[in-house]
Amino acid sequence: MTIAALEQIRSYYLELLPFNKVLGIDIDLLDYDTGDATVCFPMKPDLIGNSAAGILHGGVTAAVIDLTGGLSALISCARLHETDSPERLYKRLTASATIDMRVDYLRPGKGTAFVCNSHIIRAGSRIVVARIDLFNDLHQAIATGTGTYLIG
Repeated sequence: MTIAALEQIRSYYLELLPFNKVLGIDIDLLDYDTGDATVCFPMKPDLIGNSAAGILHGGVTAAVIDLTGGLSALISCARLHETDSPERLYKRLTASATIDMRVDYLRPGKGTAFVCNSHIIRAGSRIVVARIDLFNDLHQAIATGTGTYLIG
């Protein structure tokens, strides 16, 4: 079930969530054992928030932090309900939601590409808390965040 669950999460995020397509994200890591998740995306003109400086829009930064933490939450959900059928797991995954998020912007979002890593701080039966960090292609920390997620 582990590989099938991770593929279901990957497919849901990359194929069924239109905003993730707009952002251009790709999933580099979904670790079933730890709940760690990593996404990457290239800088593109549609993501610029300050055209004079050519930096990433703060809303894009927050969205990527949220969606990466959400991946960790979904992995936790899949582990918790690993005996569920694929259909039941899909319903649980789509019922999950962000209930709180904090973002600290550390420096302007300059770069040609970005990587965002999420690590679970605490996973319960209904609530998952994750720590998320966004870096540019020079491995400079752009932002850090904490997300709290309700899992199905």
